[in-house]
Amino acid sequence: MKLPTELKLITAKPFGIDIELAYATSNNFTGHAIYKSHDCYLHPLAAQGIKHASALLRPLNLKLKVWDAFRPKTAQAELFRCFPDPDYVSDPETGLCSHCRGIAVDLTIIDHFGHELEMGTPFDDFRPQAHHGNKQVSELAQRNRLLLAGVMNIVGFDPIDTEWWHYQLPDAMDYPIIKPEQIPPISH
Repeated sequence: MKLPTELKLITAKPFGIDIELAYATSNNFTGHAIYKSHDCYLHPLAAQGIKHASALLRPLNLKLKVWDAFRPKTAQAELFRCFPDPDYVSDPETGLCSHCRGIAVDLTIIDHFGHELEMGTPFDDFRPQAHHGNKQVSELAQRNRLLLAGVMNIVGFDPIDTEWWHYQLPDAMDYPIIKPEQIPPISH
């Protein structure tokens, strides 16, 4: 089992990314804030991968925008309660729950003006159009999804088929679900 020494706080400037945690606001599919904090955490190996992906995009004048990273199991339960479809939201009692392990990230690519690249659907769009390889989205969206997939693959993340924005470290079950006492103190 690959135990984290501790979750790593991910901040915008040192990582060269933008962070806009969707579940820390009401601007998400539930219509209400799930998180009490805007702090973004990842397992140290996942954090290292995000930093590397950011460095790969920098020469293209692009960067990553993170919508979600580590997710407490209680938050996972609330998301599953609001949308109980395990193809899109992992059941916290029976599913993989890679976000609860600190090894998953939901993200996109933005340009140097901070505009999100066209990906064909918004974040948390639970329809087949959000699946990798869907040909119902524009050619530009397909190219941008492939750019994101390529960068994330190079740095060691795997996609899931149903969400173009979700990437996780391989062998997710090798990482434990983070328990409340392992969560770093939340800043307010």
